[in-house]
Amino acid sequence: MFKLPETQQARLATLRRWASLSGQVAGMQVLVQGVSAVTGLLLIRAMEKDAYAWFTLAASMLATLHLLADGGISTALTSIGGRVYQNAAEFSRLLADGRRMALRLALAGIVLSAPFFWHLYNRLGTPPAMSCALLGLAALGMAPAMLATLLTVALRLHSRARQAQLAELLAACVRLVLCGGLLWLGWGDARALFAGTILASFSHAWLVRRQTREFTLPPPSATGHQREITGFVRALYGNHIFFCVQGQIATWLIGWLAGVEQVADLGALSRLAVIFAAFGAPFTHLVAPSMARIHDVRILRRRFALAVGAAFAGTAVVLTVAAWKPGWFLWLLGAKYANLGPELTLALASQGLGMIAGICWGLMVVRGWVSHAWLNILLSCLGYMLGAAIMPLDTVAGVLKMNLVASIPLLAWVLLRCWRQLAVPSAAA
Repeated sequence: MFKLPETQQARLATLRRWASLSGQVAGMQVLVQGVSAVTGLLLIRAMEKDAYAWFTLAASMLATLHLLADGGISTALTSIGGRVYQNAAEFSRLLADGRRMALRLALAGIVLSAPFFWHLYNRLGTPPAMSCALLGLAALGMAPAMLATLLTVALRLHSRARQAQLAELLAACVRLVLCGGLLWLGWGDARALFAGTILASFSHAWLVRRQTREFTLPPPSATGHQREITGFVRALYGNHIFFCVQGQIATWLIGWLAGVEQVADLGALSRLAVIFAAFGAPFTHLVAPSMARIHDVRILRRRFALAVGAAFAGTAVVLTVAAWKPGWFLWLLGAKYANLGPELTLALASQGLGMIAGICWGLMVVRGWVSHAWLNILLSCLGYMLGAAIMPLDTVAGVLKMNLVASIPLLAWVLLRCWRQLAVPSAAA
């Protein structure tokens, strides 16, 4: 009987172990995203289009504040924590330094974004009381979202992805129960339903805080990491500001140039992004933290190739099914959105390419390859300028095409950047 050499047996065993872990993480993420999808589809089907458009803008502001409050801090915690996570006192100090800086960035983010969203609500004809309430809730919800993000880094670095996902699942279930209960009572108001989302975010932060208590209880060491974290923020904050624009530009343009109907249509299509969350989950929870600790460049290359190859394959499968049976996806959104067949494939293609670019970018930042991060902004801006020049921006299809065109230069650059870094023998140093 033929027997593989020991080195190949070890590689196969490692591959099987990672396949098993990835399957578990992906399966749990499917459950998390499934609950979130049920909640989102429930809102889409039950809310009036104008109320759902206002809700979509509030969610856009919350996502914007989250990115501005992070500013590269979670990346810094992952990269630095990959070196010090086994030293309880030093790791505790790292988390404390990260939270303090996040608070300062959060306040700056509110000052930067609130006037813009207030003006956008005014352009859509939103009642002032509704605008004030939704903006205030978004500002309130940013704090627990940011706390959960930073503390989840500790769970991932200590290979506790399952605990992190259980916290996400609890928050998703709380949101489903709260929003479902409000709709059952006949409260389809955007303020009430967005408040339910914020309460679910608080439950998520509470559970993550309990799970990471052992990492915050030890007395902090005398060695601080404020300067190193600041270095990451300086290198990445411009990119985070751009990510705010990049992730929300379609919603902002539609709100500015079209109206409530189109904002609701785009918001409904964006809910389908949960399909790609399951594909990206193993990288976020397993691969990226492990890559921060790897010292063997050959292992680093293999894991990157597997992650990117799986992302391309998953995106291709989703797009094939959408082109073959678009009705399956549109049925989920309900009768009010049954006319979005032409826009469906565009939305899924844009989301899929965004996921792949995100995986490559995640590898770059956890490895500290951020010296040319400004090219991300330059290439994306060139892509958006090209897309805006050739596409109509007052329709959902036009904005989605612009997003798709704009994502291609960035994807090409991050793939090339990762390839060149992985080709250098010292890449894992």
